[in-house]
Parts: sequence; C-alpha cells; structure tokens
Amino acid sequence: MTPSLANFLWSLFWGSAIVVIPATVALFILSQKDKVERRRF
Repeated sequence: MTPSLANFLWSLFWGSAIVVIPATVALFILSQKDKVERRRF
C-alpha cells in the first residue's frame, strides 16, 4: 500500500468518524428528549 493510499484511507476513516459519531450522539440525545416530551402528553 502506497503512503498516499494509506493517507487517503485514514482521511476517509477520520472523516466518517468526525461525521458519524457526533450525528449518532445528537440523534441519541434528541430521541431521549423526544421520549420525555411524548410521555408528558
């Protein structure tokens, strides 16, 4: 594997991690918050 290919794969990995992890956390927080509001009504 060439260094440029390795760098490309690592950038894909970290790019997806930077996007996916906060999105997952945000969805989890929203789902928890939504559950609380739904129980109130």
